[in-house]
Order: sequence, then structure tokens, then C-alpha cells
Amino acid sequence: MHQKRLSILMILVITGLLLCSGLSAQSTVKSWTLKECIQYAIDNNIQIKRQELQGKIADKNYNQSKFELLPSMNAGFEHIFSSGRSLNTEIYEWENMKLQQGSMGIRSEVTVFNGLQNLNSIKQQKYNLKSAIEDVEKIKNDISIYIATAYLQILFDQELLNVAEDQFEVTMIQVDKTETLMKVGSVSKGTLLEIKAQAAGEKLIIIQRKNQLRISKLTLVQLLDLESLEGFSIVTPENLTIENQPVVVLTDSVFNYAVINMPEVKSAEYMLQSQKKALAVTRGRRSPELYLSGLYYSRYNENAINPLDPTLNYSLDGQLKDNQYKQITLGLSIPIFNKFRIHRDISIAKVNMLDAQYNLKQSKQTLYKNIQQANSDAISALEKYYSSIDAVESMLEAFEYTSEKFDVGMVSSIDYNIAKNNLSKTQSDLLQAKYEYLLRLKILDFYNGEEISF
Repeated sequence: MHQKRLSILMILVITGLLLCSGLSAQSTVKSWTLKECIQYAIDNNIQIKRQELQGKIADKNYNQSKFELLPSMNAGFEHIFSSGRSLNTEIYEWENMKLQQGSMGIRSEVTVFNGLQNLNSIKQQKYNLKSAIEDVEKIKNDISIYIATAYLQILFDQELLNVAEDQFEVTMIQVDKTETLMKVGSVSKGTLLEIKAQAAGEKLIIIQRKNQLRISKLTLVQLLDLESLEGFSIVTPENLTIENQPVVVLTDSVFNYAVINMPEVKSAEYMLQSQKKALAVTRGRRSPELYLSGLYYSRYNENAINPLDPTLNYSLDGQLKDNQYKQITLGLSIPIFNKFRIHRDISIAKVNMLDAQYNLKQSKQTLYKNIQQANSDAISALEKYYSSIDAVESMLEAFEYTSEKFDVGMVSSIDYNIAKNNLSKTQSDLLQAKYEYLLRLKILDFYNGEEISF
């Protein structure tokens, strides 16, 4: 009796541990919404982080271009040990001696005018910074579209799997019916084998659909840079039907908004402005340069003689004070001939500006083509969807009619399988059209300034 109680107690403990481990496993499963996927990718994507680093470099260059307006200042000090025949600068005679001497000073220079090169350089680096920021937004947009595409692919593959499982259940019911009919002699054994073969084929389709669903999930997991597919799932949006979606908007209205707000176009526009300023900087090198400089200098020598009293020691402080030298210079540098380097650089700057103009034009063309293609694909998918609805209804009716005739032996199993396969194909076509339309519609909404969500 005591052993029986211990056995029951152990069973309860083991059951409790299994339940706890099951709850723990379930707690690790996270269902991701589309918004969470996009936000996670934006926060963790390495490509985005690398582009943000480029933005930081552009910001540093912009700040440095403003600092170039400030005066430069350099200080120097040197102490010299020498021996042998050298010039004694105190008495201006050549002597063989060992000598320690040195000097120190500070120099500052500021550009007063150089053809507005510094001001144009500031504007150029400012446009470069703006372009870099827009490039970050462009990558974020691309990642958002990739995530939405992968997310919808999972939903599509999940529905295909559900259709395949439903078809398999229908076939298995038909297998049971056929076995009963064979037992009473209404159908032959060959008919039963053909139906079982159909069921085996549909079971293989289920396995293929499961593998495809796993691949789709893996694609999204890799886009999110997650370590493992284990415990990953997505939230299936409610009422995800075409009937709940707005009609397709006009291409021109979307493009008019996108061409002003899409980061790829704004980045190209900023780069064009940057190249214009780069040309202005290069042209500024033809201008004379006006500069202002200041110099403070002093020196000392161990053999120096005190000019007030040669018998007294000439201290270091005294030498530095007596040997001070100050200078202010207002200089003008005029470029006359530099082996045509400036002419070459101006020509290259013009080519770069022309290339930036073409890049802007190409960015707008690519954007318009993408919107136009998404609009055309959405319209085609919508037409295919409504056509597939009629096809599914017709095929479903035909299948039910064929199934009834098959039950009473009026048609062969081949006719039954053909009707069933036709129904399965039209259902797949319907789902494909549905998700193709939803994807293109979301892309158009995105170009129109709306957030990608379901």
C-alpha cells in the first residue's frame, strides 16, 4: 500500500514537471506582427547600421568644413646640441665649439578670401550629409518592403497548406466511402486503389507545402537576423480579405507624392546640389587668395653675451625677452599657371555634376516604373482574383456533382480525381491572386506615404 502511494506520488510529480516544461516551451514561442518585424529589422539590420555610420562620417565632414573658417595656429620649440665649426650668431664669427641653443615661437594664419571656396565647401558637405541621411531612410524602406513581402508569403503558404490538408481530409472520407462500397460490391478494388493513390499524392503535397512554409519562415527569420527558426511564428491578421481593402489608386497621384517624399529621389537631389557646390569650390581655386598671418618668435644661446653688462650671466628669461620677434603679414597669392590642373579639375567637376543630373532623372524614372508596375500588377491580380472566385464556385459545384456521381458508380475514379485537382488548382490561383493584390496594394500605399500594416 505504501509503495502504491509512492508510485502515485511519483507519477504526479513527473506529470507536473512535464506540464511545467511544456508551459516553459510554450512561453518561448513569440508570435510576431508585421509592425514588430519591420521595427525589429530597422533596429537591428547591419546594413542600416553601416549606412548610419556613413551618415556620421558625413556629419563630421560637415562640421570640419565649418571649422575651416577659423584661423590655424601652430606652436614650435627646438633645442639644438652642436659641435664643430659653426657660426657664432652672437659675435658673427666662425668658431670650433660645442654649443647648445634653441628657439620657440607661435604662428597663426587665417584666409580672408579664396574665391568663396570655404563657404561653398560648407554647403557641399551639408548636402552630402542630407544625402547620407536619406540613404539611411532608403534602406529602411527597402527592408520594410522585403519584410512585408516575406510576411505575406508565409500567410500565402499557410493558406495553401490549409487547402491541401482540407483536400486530403475530403479524399480520406472518400476512401472510407469507397471501402464500404467495395465491401458491398458496388465498386471494384481497383477503384479503391486509385482513390488511395490520390490520397497518397495529396499527402505528399502536404509535405511539400509544409517544407515551403518552413522555407518562407526561414526567409523572414534571416531578414530579421534571428539566430534560429525555433519558436518563431507570425500573427495572422484578422479579416485579411480583398473586400476589406481600398480600390487601387491612380499611378500619377501616387507618383506625385512619392517623387517629393521618397528618400531615393531626395538623396539624388541633394547629391546634385552637392556636385554644383563642388564645381563652385573648384572654380574658386582660380581666384587670388588673400590671407592674414601673425608670428611670434624668440631664441636663446648658451654663449649669448648680455648687451648691458658682458660680465654678467645672460639668463634664459632675459634672452627670450630681448630676442622677441613679432610679425603680421597680409599676403596675396595669385595663381598664374599650374600646368592646367585647375582646368582639368573643373572639367571633372562638370562631368560629376552632369552625372548627378542623370542620376536624379534615373531615380525618378525608376520610381515611376516601380509604381507603374505595382499598379499594373495590382489591377491584374484583382481581375484574376474575381475571375478565380467564379472559377472556384464553378469547380466546387462540378466537384460536388462528380463526387455524388462517383458515390453511386456513375463516373470513374479518374474523373473524380480530375475534378478534385481542378478544384485544388483554382483555389490555389485564388489565393495567389489575393496575396499578390494585397502586396502590390501595400506597396502603392507605402509610396503614397502610408505605413505598411494589415
